[in-house]
Amino acid sequence: MMEKIKAGDMIKFDRINGHTPQLNNRVGLYLGEDFIHRDDGVVVENHKVLMNGDPQPRIIDRGLLRYMKKYQ
Repeated sequence: MMEKIKAGDMIKFDRINGHTPQLNNRVGLYLGEDFIHRDDGVVVENHKVLMNGDPQPRIIDRGLLRYMKKYQ
């Protein structure tokens, strides 16, 4: 069973595809959920990560979570 990733955990992405070199096989820090609450009432689930060597955190879609694993 896979352990749940929580804010503050070190993570590593698998290879996602050829269009995501900024995430493929990289290690970073999971900063947690980052919801967008739109004016029309829709809540968009995003997540925030800070990749090793990057100066700024990046926002990722929840669809990328399946490529993210806890890094030991």
